[in-house]
Amino acid sequence: MKRNIIILSLLCFLFLSVLMYFLIELIYINRLTKSINNAEETSISLVNIISPEIKAAFSKPDDIALLYSIERVSKIKNVIEAFILDKDLNILIHNDSSKWNKKYADNIYVNAVSSKNKLIQSSKSSYNVVYSLPINENATLCAVFSLNAIYNDFKIWKIKLYVFVFILSLIITICIYYLSIFLFMRPFIKTKKYLSLNEKNKKTIYSELINMVKQDSEVINNKLDDIEHKSDKLKELLNYILKSYLQHSDDIFIVLDNTAKIIYCLDTDKMLLHKQDINTHIVNATANVDIIQNISKIIENPKSTINIDIENLKINIIPINNNINVLIGIIINGNIIK
Repeated sequence: MKRNIIILSLLCFLFLSVLMYFLIELIYINRLTKSINNAEETSISLVNIISPEIKAAFSKPDDIALLYSIERVSKIKNVIEAFILDKDLNILIHNDSSKWNKKYADNIYVNAVSSKNKLIQSSKSSYNVVYSLPINENATLCAVFSLNAIYNDFKIWKIKLYVFVFILSLIITICIYYLSIFLFMRPFIKTKKYLSLNEKNKKTIYSELINMVKQDSEVINNKLDDIEHKSDKLKELLNYILKSYLQHSDDIFIVLDNTAKIIYCLDTDKMLLHKQDINTHIVNATANVDIIQNISKIIENPKSTINIDIENLKINIIPINNNINVLIGIIINGNIIK
């Protein structure tokens, strides 16, 4: 059972990990999209505020005012480049003077120049966005936004969240494991505790059990006295006596010592015990929970007989006490209900 509980806990951990993974990915994509949209909208709105000044300075022309306005655009958060392209894709003015008079021939800039309206384009090779708006028929203002910082921040956030979720899943799995142990294994552990092995009074148990089975047989008592110190032959003789006495009575007759080990077993068709070897503990001999639990009750309180019905069997569990009312053994007998 413990193996099954471990497998159950591992499956729960796997299920939680997969569930949390998809949940984190969903949250990550949602928050990242919102952050990118907010950053783009903020940057674009600031560029739109400054663009009338650029148009006025470009039309005069006023190079100082134009350069100042381009610098203002380049100082906007997330903007890495601000420049004006002519219709031949030549840079007329750039916030970086080293790029003046250079030519941008990428398709993204071709689209920006050819468009007569404001245009937002994403670069396929990087996390950059190009925002363009026409100044006049021959010139276009372009601002390049870099979203690398946002992506990097969210990657770190996602890694931290993965670590947190892993620890949380592990804690939940441990809780499920110990809860399963408490709910499912505790009854069996408690039963084994009550049915703990005890070898001290085994010879006395054999004698008392035989006396209970056939008290008026002086021959059996004499034989048992003769072999009191011959433990190897005791079981063999006990089997012979009990079989001779009970072969025409009960369909099932089982004798246990006070630790619930089998001393004698008459269950030919294995209706109750699937394992019938002498000295086998009752927990290992049967899978029937009712039998185990009732034997546990007998050991805990050996005062009265317990009668139970199992499928087509009528079973009696009888405690055997000595003269000072100490449990020395248990008899299980049963008959097929016809």
